[in-house]
Amino acid sequence: MAEKKNRQQAGISPRRILIAACALLVCIIGIVTAVSIADAVRKRRESDRALSSAARPALTAPPVTAAETTTTERYPSAASRTTETVEITDDRLLLCRNAALIEVLPSGNRLIAGRSADKPIYPASLTKLMTLITFLDLYGEDQLDAPVEMIAEALDEAHAKLAACTGLAAGELCTVRDLLYGLMLPSGADAAFMLARIAAGSETAFVTAMNKLAAEMGLADTHFVNCTGLHDENHVSTAQDIARLLCYAQRNPVCAGLMQTPEYTTPSTAQHPQGIRLASTVFSRMSGTELLERGYQLCIRGGKTGFTNEAGQCLATFADNGKGRKFICVVAGCDGQEPMDAVYDTLTLYQLTERPLSGIDRIVPPDETDISDIDITDNYSVLP
Repeated sequence: MAEKKNRQQAGISPRRILIAACALLVCIIGIVTAVSIADAVRKRRESDRALSSAARPALTAPPVTAAETTTTERYPSAASRTTETVEITDDRLLLCRNAALIEVLPSGNRLIAGRSADKPIYPASLTKLMTLITFLDLYGEDQLDAPVEMIAEALDEAHAKLAACTGLAAGELCTVRDLLYGLMLPSGADAAFMLARIAAGSETAFVTAMNKLAAEMGLADTHFVNCTGLHDENHVSTAQDIARLLCYAQRNPVCAGLMQTPEYTTPSTAQHPQGIRLASTVFSRMSGTELLERGYQLCIRGGKTGFTNEAGQCLATFADNGKGRKFICVVAGCDGQEPMDAVYDTLTLYQLTERPLSGIDRIVPPDETDISDIDITDNYSVLP
């Protein structure tokens, strides 16, 4: 009796032990069951995923997003060569070292004819096509009539390098629009220096932006050292790359308007009460209707000239036939003594938009116009 009483006082009885053992067994069974169910669910899900994957092809790359196609859609691609592309080797037909004639097409530009179109050139003032594009990219188009005071440093830099200038004086008030005309018509280096400072703070920063934009456009063979095109061994491009620049520029109404303008006069200022007459170095050399006068359905609408001793004469133009067909022609490296050689090369090449190579001859206007006969003023230079 004493032992039973002691077990009861300790709270331990056979009945309680049995109940505890049963409870523990139930818990163990529950845990094992839950684990088994979870494992079965996991295996079923893996099986479902395997079946789903087998039912559809695997993706080898992520889908292309809109952002990834922006560059391709925004910038023109290089003109493609076809079995009909003509490589011109006859020096009697062309005097330039490099040339590219392309047709602008919605599906991708086509190289009609070329001459070392992908070989390096010194672009001279054809550079200013990129100067124009980069400026508008950085500055925008909403404040082109904003006032600007011409600074002496820009003029001094241009004069020190014997570069063409607009005729604006230090301290003279003008507008951004005036500078753009000064850049594209008389090819003023002073305008280029000013625009670079306005958009980027310095020429160095601006040239960095030019090269960044060139990379975005895919101009792998182009590198800029300055914003003017003045000679530098590392300042290079190709006829094909320049054609792509011009193709992009002529899409923009501001750029196209500048390049199509034969002449512009700046507003009156204290320094120039009559304004400054800025004449296009393109339309000082041609009317744009020369091919129409020879029976071709083609009119040259605008463009840009270039020249340094190392680059030779350069000319980039865009044209159309009035019926929807558009073309771009770039010639570079005309080393002849005649100041119109680049024009003759351009007119000769444009014939290939309507005739085969065997059906054309070199075009030389009967009355050759010497550059010294062009009516100019002391306010600007016609040399690019």
